[in-house]
Amino acid sequence: MHYYMAELNLTGRLVWVAGGGVVATRKIRGLLETGAQVMVMAPEFHADICQWQAEGRLQVCAGEFDERELDREVRPALVFAATGAAQRNRQIAAYCRERGIWCNSADDPEVSGFLVPAVVRRGALTVAVGTQGASPALSRLLKERIEHWLEPGWQGLVEVFGAMRAEVVRRLADVSERRHFWRNTALLAERERRYDHGDAKIWFMERLDAASGKKGPPPGD
Repeated sequence: MHYYMAELNLTGRLVWVAGGGVVATRKIRGLLETGAQVMVMAPEFHADICQWQAEGRLQVCAGEFDERELDREVRPALVFAATGAAQRNRQIAAYCRERGIWCNSADDPEVSGFLVPAVVRRGALTVAVGTQGASPALSRLLKERIEHWLEPGWQGLVEVFGAMRAEVVRRLADVSERRHFWRNTALLAERERRYDHGDAKIWFMERLDAASGKKGPPPGD
């Protein structure tokens, strides 16, 4: 069996984190980048969590996690069990599973409904490394290798490719033709190291002009 990797849109979605220590703080830091509505439940809170609360970036509920909270009318989209106590995390995961709620139990893949990979971000570009929970240490090591290998300029190319999607559809009506164009353009961008240049959009438009046989408007128009 293999896990199904996916990018979740958590903007405006309710996410609960049980735990207020170092592990929970690490989970929360990544969640705040997604625009999720984060609720943290714990007897005590790490200084960073208190700071985020003061800034209005999340809500806190002082006290131990209570399974009855999961029966509210508005349920969380995800739950992270990161209390620092393995048995307690397993209990929370079991409560969630009984109710059909996705839960990640820190360092316990066997009871988790989903796992969190090691992630490298360059703007909109995301590279994730997962081992199905077998070895977080190897995931982190490979993440470090990718961070070293992945040049920062790739995020600029991602932005250009994303901004030009509608224009490519408009000018290349055939699906197979578009697929061929995207593949060849991506390969050429890597070969010419376009992530090191500031003229990526102009270069892209020239490629599209050649592929469609017509000249489009200058970039930015």
